[in-house]
Amino acid sequence: MCLTWLFTDPNFIRDPFTYSSPSANYVFLFSVAYFIYDMADMVCHGELDASKEYIVHHSLVVIGFIAFVHFKQLHGLALLGLLVEVQTIFLHSRTMVHLLYTGMELPKSVDIIVNANMICLFLFRHIPICSLLYQLVFESQPIHWFFKAFLIVGLTFLEYHNCHLTISVAQSDGFFGYERQRMDEDNIDPLGSVRKEKERISNQGTPLNKKSQ
Repeated sequence: MCLTWLFTDPNFIRDPFTYSSPSANYVFLFSVAYFIYDMADMVCHGELDASKEYIVHHSLVVIGFIAFVHFKQLHGLALLGLLVEVQTIFLHSRTMVHLLYTGMELPKSVDIIVNANMICLFLFRHIPICSLLYQLVFESQPIHWFFKAFLIVGLTFLEYHNCHLTISVAQSDGFFGYERQRMDEDNIDPLGSVRKEKERISNQGTPLNKKSQ
């Protein structure tokens, strides 16, 4: 959906800070609904404490997109930010292949997904976010200072999230001198195993005398 809007209306790219289109609201509202659902799913499965980075990420997106729809601006910036989800397609494909072949030899074709995932990390995550940050910090933009401050903080966190993701994927998939690792359900998430994090948090709250028992 995001790519369709960007390709059919180049004004979103030419003027990401002031151009708006009512039709783009459907993309933003769909995204807001998805992120709210994802956070609700974390709550239902007791994963809230173990998923702090995801919670911050989702919360910033939900707040930002609702504001963009209400104030009818920054639609191009939002669509460019949503390009990160293009890379997520390959990230989830990588996850499914590893889980499908757990305990078995991975097919050679998995290299296509692994390499596409790393390329798209830079093409759809780092480049758009860094470009938007550069324009916000070093170029004058016709937006309110509060919006500008919120966007700089939000995009900086998103780029931190991207860097964390890139380093984790590089370490597990054998890029930049690392050795490729075999992955299963406990370590397939590049930002860390939610189950192991839940166990760690649970153990921290367990009294020493109960542990010894």
